[in-house]
Amino acid sequence: MSFIKLVALVLFGVILLVLTRKNTPTLAILCELTLVAIIVLSILPEAEKLISLFNDFDNVSTIGETSLKIMFKTFGILAVGAVVADVCRDNGEGALAGVVESGVKILAVSCALPVFTAVIEIALTFFR
Repeated sequence: MSFIKLVALVLFGVILLVLTRKNTPTLAILCELTLVAIIVLSILPEAEKLISLFNDFDNVSTIGETSLKIMFKTFGILAVGAVVADVCRDNGEGALAGVVESGVKILAVSCALPVFTAVIEIALTFFR
């Protein structure tokens, strides 16, 4: 999806949300979630190009396939968590958004622990 189409979709969605939120807040939440899903699905083809680029990079680097998978998984956790927290915040649930953000950070760090451990092991070999 081109950038112009994406911007047009987002602007249309924002106008729809503003008009809907005044009369039926419950329907506005459903519209917001639907809009987020449509945007994510429209961006997926571009994400596939990025993943294939990283796979090509993996073939010539020493990072390794496992490390790239962990980085993508961590990025996915952070991206989805940010969207969920923003949806919560948009609907007046600031405390819930804060809990979601904290939980997502903990999940991301626990997901990336193998990479942190490998880096620490490599650093320790230099100091021995």
